[in-house]
Amino acid sequence: MKQNNKFMWFAIVSIAFTLLFIITVAFLFWHQLLPGEQFFMTEIIKRNFLYIFTTVFLLLAGLGFGLDWVFRFYILPLDKLTEETILINSVNPSHRIHPEGSGEVVSLAKVINEWAERFENRQNNIEERIRQAKSESEEEKNILIALMAELPEGVIICNREGQILLYNKRAKRFLIGDKDNRFRKALGGNESGRFIGLGRSVFSIINKNLIVHAVDEIADKLNRKETNAASYFVVADNQDRLLRVEAVPILNNHRDFKGFILTLHDITQQFESDSRIDSLLQSLRRGIRGSLASVRAAIEAIREFPDMDRFQLDIFRKIIHKESLTIGKIVDKADSDSTSRIRTRWPLVQMKAQDMLEAIKRKTKDKLDIQINIEKCSEKIRIQVDSYSIVLATLFLLNKLKKETNAKEFDCIFKKKGRFINFDLLWYGSPVKIEVLKKWDEQFISIENESIPLTLKEVIKHHEGEIWSYSFKDSSKSYLRLLLPAIEVSELKHLSSPTILLESRPEFYDFDLFNQPGQNTKLDNRSLDELSYTVFDTETTGLNPSQGDEIISIGAIRIINCNLLNEENFDQLIDPKRSLPFESMQIHGIKPEMLHNQPTIDKVLPLFHKFSEDTILVAHNAAFDMRMLQIKEGKTGVKFSNPVLDTLLLSSVVHPFQENHNMEAIAERLGVSIVGRHTALGDAIAAGEILLKLIPLLAKQGIHTLKEARLASRKTFYARKKY
Repeated sequence: MKQNNKFMWFAIVSIAFTLLFIITVAFLFWHQLLPGEQFFMTEIIKRNFLYIFTTVFLLLAGLGFGLDWVFRFYILPLDKLTEETILINSVNPSHRIHPEGSGEVVSLAKVINEWAERFENRQNNIEERIRQAKSESEEEKNILIALMAELPEGVIICNREGQILLYNKRAKRFLIGDKDNRFRKALGGNESGRFIGLGRSVFSIINKNLIVHAVDEIADKLNRKETNAASYFVVADNQDRLLRVEAVPILNNHRDFKGFILTLHDITQQFESDSRIDSLLQSLRRGIRGSLASVRAAIEAIREFPDMDRFQLDIFRKIIHKESLTIGKIVDKADSDSTSRIRTRWPLVQMKAQDMLEAIKRKTKDKLDIQINIEKCSEKIRIQVDSYSIVLATLFLLNKLKKETNAKEFDCIFKKKGRFINFDLLWYGSPVKIEVLKKWDEQFISIENESIPLTLKEVIKHHEGEIWSYSFKDSSKSYLRLLLPAIEVSELKHLSSPTILLESRPEFYDFDLFNQPGQNTKLDNRSLDELSYTVFDTETTGLNPSQGDEIISIGAIRIINCNLLNEENFDQLIDPKRSLPFESMQIHGIKPEMLHNQPTIDKVLPLFHKFSEDTILVAHNAAFDMRMLQIKEGKTGVKFSNPVLDTLLLSSVVHPFQENHNMEAIAERLGVSIVGRHTALGDAIAAGEILLKLIPLLAKQGIHTLKEARLASRKTFYARKKY
């Protein structure tokens, strides 16, 4: 309630009680008089009515002035004193009370200021000791941050719901990019609407199906108590490079799954280099084996014509035979080394064949109208595969077979034959022609909304496999056979076992999001200190959105878990396609030439909508900024349905007796420094810091949740202002 309104009610109630008291006394006095005395009093009142009225009016006026003096020098100063004392004791120890009011109130204010001075000095001493105690920890923190920043691999840490808790610049560069373009740089390095940031979902930058498959595979390995509980898959980055992603679980002390770490490696050049080396080795192998066949044929011819001295001939025979075997071993070793090199860069993980068949059956049921009959295979049969790519490749083949043969039922069989495993897909009908298989080989693997940036041939080649189509003799059945190498015992010794990390919370990173409930439709009941916010501001051509004024700049910054994330900001100038009034240029300093070649609002607003999704929108005097956004709904098709908080309204909730609630006054009260006033990003940062100061002050008034903050804001005087 505004001060004048509060005083008015105070004066009205006080005067009303005074009049009621006078009237009651007069009424009782009148009834005590005899009829003659009442007549006599009536005559006196009639003759002296003007004097009596003037006296009563002056008495009431004096009472009013007296009440005003009491209100202004005792009541109002005490209310302000209470507000400012709470301010000193909570968010701004440097704030001092300006003494005003009666002598007693002024004396009390001076005592509070003296106490505040001693309190601040003691607090500063304590903070200095804490800073000194943490200096060594800070050095270690800076070393770790530098290491994280310079790692050649991208690193992303997520909680179990997929919210990002930590990432480094390399991960951002891989998945978002950083091309030298003004528009892209202003929008965090991307113009596709993809953002990476703390609290955001990793599914917006990496295909959800890949991560869900990896998490399922990790959970299955944990259930089987395997030491190597990692999962691997391949994605394409923003420049179509191939990234190998290693997913490792994060467990607490009870081995409960709390989240996962994604490590991103660029394998494009390695993959291309290995492919070239592999082709070279295959060519070399074919050539040498041809030569060996000729040598061996010559040996056999020599043995058939023993005209040469037997002793000498036998020596040559042994030499040639020995060298041919040596060359064969060299070729085999080179081939083996090449295979091992590829495996270390895009590793194949050991798993039970039956588990892979079950995964194929489950996914086939979800995605294809096909009946799969799984023939149970031996528990001893284990394969070494990239499970996601081989399962998706099998679904790809089943889908192609269905279209090619019109078959809707297939049998899946795994059998070990010597050093190889036969993976057969059987159906009733004709076999697939070799020309068709070759055509499928060159196609990228894709099923509905799932795909990988590899062809069928590349996946099979990576698994050292081959594929053929056959038909059974004297039968109407045909089958497609994928030939895979069996696992050798010696190979298992070289498999790396990633360390499973225990849950930890270093001081220099905020991992509280592990325990966050996640975004949902019941935000109203969430505590203010655990919500995610996008604090934003707009600069415009003027203050009349309904009369054609346009947005010329949007700035925003994110708050996650009560931390202002300066690195995750949105800052973009906008071409309004109209002239700039001189008066507005004097305020925000934006000149027409600065807006030349900038994107228009229909390009920027969808990206800002993406930037702010799943967060609470916050602004100072938000009614104006939201009105500017709402007017553009028809043109851009973008509608902001986020809950909204206003720092102006929240300030009037916590400090109802303060007369001024503009940004400068609030910042001064709360001890916030404003840098870049009347720039969109500068004002957004200031509003974000103000919000973080207001949250504990709201809590002192019993306002803890979003719903409570919105209801309290709605009751303030300033909430009535319309645009």
